[in-house]
Amino acid sequence: MRVLRLLLVVVAGLTTAAQLWQERQRLKVIERLPGPQARDYYEATRARDERLMLAVTALLGLGAVAAVAVLVTLGRGP
Repeated sequence: MRVLRLLLVVVAGLTTAAQLWQERQRLKVIERLPGPQARDYYEATRARDERLMLAVTALLGLGAVAAVAVLVTLGRGP
């Protein structure tokens, strides 16, 4: 169980670092573009990120429902 917790912490840390790196890259591109193109680029990348986060959230929700269903059918749930 400790290994699983450590793995989750490491994955969360790597995810955070990757998001920071991605945002820095995005800002570098935006700084080089003229105003309207920079805005369009920013809005397009934010919209893509929002769709991705919606998909991840939906998958996590489905996983939680499946976990509860498994626990209930095994007699260990609420």
